[in-house]
Amino acid sequence: TWLDNTLSLNGAAFLQEWDELQFSIHGANGLTEIKNANQAEIRGLEMDLQWAVTYDFTLTGGVAFYDAELTENYCGFTDEDGRPVTDCDEPLAPDGTQLPITPKFKGNLIGRYTFDWQDYGAFVQGAVVHQGERKPADLRVEAREILGDMPSYTTLDLSAGFSKDNWTVDFYVRNVTDERGQISRFAQCAEAVCGQQVYIVPIQPRLFGVRFSQSF
Repeated sequence: TWLDNTLSLNGAAFLQEWDELQFSIHGANGLTEIKNANQAEIRGLEMDLQWAVTYDFTLTGGVAFYDAELTENYCGFTDEDGRPVTDCDEPLAPDGTQLPITPKFKGNLIGRYTFDWQDYGAFVQGAVVHQGERKPADLRVEAREILGDMPSYTTLDLSAGFSKDNWTVDFYVRNVTDERGQISRFAQCAEAVCGQQVYIVPIQPRLFGVRFSQSF
């Protein structure tokens, strides 16, 4: 903490070693199959910041950096004991392949200003959230090339409200710029067969709302 405890920073660095990683694929007839890979490793750094700029205005934010990858080849088959084989000429996912879903970077920043308005307590707030580029859920390189990556996106949320006694009314707009960020990408069956039609699950589009709450 600094500046008479008005500024605080928290952080953590970590190393996660993952044995016998599992992931899902679309197998025969479009049925989901669980596959066994071998080892993976995630190195990460996460930090969050809280700053009371003035008595009425606060800034909070967070960032995260991840380096998540296989540390052994994924060959696509197991030995007689059921353990994944890692020594093969053409692995389906070679050592160093980025793990599914996990971005290399993500972050957010929130600013909130509170003030008195007539007999009410009021506030305005803005939040920016960024999600980095991610790989689809399938670990296999060929399937990923068919599905394509999920691109990075940034969203903006705005809200304002007022309160008195034990009730609060606030107005909000989520995803102000109506970004079409992607949560997932998939095909209805094995990518080699159905990969010409890739389905995308988007984030929530722009949303306007009014919320009333009361405490008892």
